[in-house]
Amino acid sequence: MSPQVEAQTASPALKVYFVNPGHQFNNATGLFWRDVSSAMNSVAEDLNIELTVSYANRNHILMKSQLRQAMSSDADYLVVVDEKKAVTQWLNGSPEITKPILFIFNAPDDEVLETKPQWFIGYLAPNNFDAGYQLANALYHIAKSRFAHGTTLNLLALHGDYSTDSAISRKHGLELFLRQHHDIKLVHSDVANWSQEEGFRKSIRALARFKEINMVWAANDPIANGVVRAARNARGETQPVIGGINWDKVPSNVSADVSVGGHVLLGAAALIALYDAHILERPFGSDANYPIFAANDPQFTPLINALHNKGLGDIDFTRFSKTAAQPLDFTLSNLAQCLASRCP
Repeated sequence: MSPQVEAQTASPALKVYFVNPGHQFNNATGLFWRDVSSAMNSVAEDLNIELTVSYANRNHILMKSQLRQAMSSDADYLVVVDEKKAVTQWLNGSPEITKPILFIFNAPDDEVLETKPQWFIGYLAPNNFDAGYQLANALYHIAKSRFAHGTTLNLLALHGDYSTDSAISRKHGLELFLRQHHDIKLVHSDVANWSQEEGFRKSIRALARFKEINMVWAANDPIANGVVRAARNARGETQPVIGGINWDKVPSNVSADVSVGGHVLLGAAALIALYDAHILERPFGSDANYPIFAANDPQFTPLINALHNKGLGDIDFTRFSKTAAQPLDFTLSNLAQCLASRCP
């Protein structure tokens, strides 16, 4: 797919090329990566950034081709997501890296972190451990309020994959919560590869085999939505408490009980930080555990609705730049307040 220029104005402050690893259109893994680009585009419009986005459609061969294209473009910076270390593998074999590179959603490999080559700007990764923990906590409290006192809580866990940093960290967050709460029994766990259809297939088998399951922790919302479908087929009116991660837009008839999200805005946060580093001529502040997750509580409804519908054009993202007179911290609460009423 040819790159798409997401935002462009005369004499941009800087030019950024984002190699998005996901899909531009809806698919079995949801619209998460499209929404990441959409939020970044809103920032680009406010900060006069020319943002170009290509979509690799989870195809690492296509991603490497797009990396070569980005490297030969007139962009000032490249923004990449090192899924399954495909980017660092390409960089290790690349004869010449001519542009500075910012990693988002995960850090590069240890060699890059240790040697800090000239092209390496930094990285911004969400606290996926916290996301896994928060989801378990939310499910626990919903189950405690829904089921009769003394009900044994029996959990099914469906993880994203076996190898990515996000999947592993979310799993570790769940595991800590389980160690702290001995009244939850992990009955069964499996991997659903971030997919609604796999979530459906894996959970319908588990729910049939383990009749006692009354809680389901899913690594993302597509998996959780597959579980909702399976539970309605297998259980009728007796539904387990189900939750996922992403803040995805889903039909109300298949929505889970809770979704932990916010990291869809990580690219927007990174783009503002990159702009500040460029304009203020200072180093990029890397963060391996950026705090950007929250459950979909009512206070975040305006923000979630904007992400799914009209976009974030009503937020003045210049207020979140360090170049502002009184810059705001890039937090979900501040973003929601800017939409619901006005920026503080």
